[in-house]
Amino acid sequence: ERGDSLFVPYQFVSEILPRYLGELYRFDRTEGRLVQLGSVAASAPAPKRLPNGLLPGHIVTVDAGHGGADPGNPGRFFPRGVTEKDVTLQVALLLRDELVKRGITVRMTRTTDVRPNLLQRAPTCDASCDLFVSLHVDALDTRRRSDYRSIDGFSTLIIGEENSADAARVARTENEALRFESEQDQDLVTGPLAFILKDLQMNEYLRESARAGALMQAHLEPVHPGTTRGVNQRNDLAVLNTGRRPGVLVEMGYSSSPNDAKYLLSQNGQRQIARALADAIVDYLLEFEWKSGVRAGGPGR
Repeated sequence: ERGDSLFVPYQFVSEILPRYLGELYRFDRTEGRLVQLGSVAASAPAPKRLPNGLLPGHIVTVDAGHGGADPGNPGRFFPRGVTEKDVTLQVALLLRDELVKRGITVRMTRTTDVRPNLLQRAPTCDASCDLFVSLHVDALDTRRRSDYRSIDGFSTLIIGEENSADAARVARTENEALRFESEQDQDLVTGPLAFILKDLQMNEYLRESARAGALMQAHLEPVHPGTTRGVNQRNDLAVLNTGRRPGVLVEMGYSSSPNDAKYLLSQNGQRQIARALADAIVDYLLEFEWKSGVRAGGPGR
């Protein structure tokens, strides 16, 4: 408390109050404040929900990692000429289709073999967007790890401070794409702006990103033949650092694992991954609506 002002935790205002005052107030995440609902809004017809329970109007950005001159990892067990960028695009297009079927609007950072600016991918998920999802394929250095064939599985990375050794390795690999960016663009990750953005993300969106990642892990586990490697935090993932909305980076498997590579290349495997991620996103958005005080028969987003 300071003077005539009372300071309360962000979570209390954004999640707890709307839960109990859903008919009177809603939390506007764009403006960062509670908005009182007038009698006109209260008497308006209840928004019609989609068959899956969602309100219409949700937007998700899907990012197919790498592209164009940036192939990503070469894929130890991928066929000649196929690299990470090809697999991420194939799954991203399938994920787009699955999300559209579920009534969600999708923004794509790329739909062909081009290389969008790495640091401008996450900002495509602006204030009107609910979630940023970047798809990637992991790989171990087969020259340094004799056990690379036996290491498989999938993981999700988010912006945070709890850096593990394996998450650090993934960040180094994915940040290799920075070599394709100009020095001016790279300053967005290492300069003062990066500090401000990371502070915003880790305080406001860490819990939401972590929850989205956990749901993705849970939905992938029943269909993916590899090991579930959980949700990991990194504070230096370039593709997420410049975003201002909840965001996750999904490592869909290891191209250095023969089993994972076979699964990632198969039509069935790609469809399973896309459906699992789409279902996880729907669950995340349903929880988001509930935490924001948006209910069936109540005010819209």
